[in-house]
Amino acid sequence: MTDYEKEINTPNASYPDLERRLEQYMRTICRSKDIWNERECDPCAVEFFGVMSLTDVRSPRRKIWYMYYSTGDQIDVTVDRILHKYGKKNMYDLFRKPIFSGVGMRSIVKDHFAALNWYVKGNILEAPPDNSYNDEKVINTINDLYYAERRRLCSFLMIISRERYPPVCT
Repeated sequence: MTDYEKEINTPNASYPDLERRLEQYMRTICRSKDIWNERECDPCAVEFFGVMSLTDVRSPRRKIWYMYYSTGDQIDVTVDRILHKYGKKNMYDLFRKPIFSGVGMRSIVKDHFAALNWYVKGNILEAPPDNSYNDEKVINTINDLYYAERRRLCSFLMIISRERYPPVCT
């Protein structure tokens, strides 16, 4: 293979940084921030919110869930501490997702289940005895609350970015 054929077969040979140049050009047109100059995200700063199913050995018919939140670098320590407190055999992780504010998500979940007349104290959620909720229904409900919170935050960010960088074309 000759040098000429190698150059033809190499993608974007004429423009080695084509994607970056196009991205900068489009951001200049739309008056957006340059992503190449921004600092990268610190993975330790990301908070996680999770829910564990808890089985009470003395009364296994009770439906109990434990909520927790922690930063990314402390999540294993937090989960180990919870498992040590309640017993590894009695708990298992049902839900864990990154979130903007673990405290905020916890209060949203607590308020939602308190409105359903559940016993809510601290990080514990307990369904009433005559309730048909199981692990799957609880996780689906928490997932719905999680995605509603994400939609709310995305809408907020879009409003802020629109105020900050008004569109060139309307």
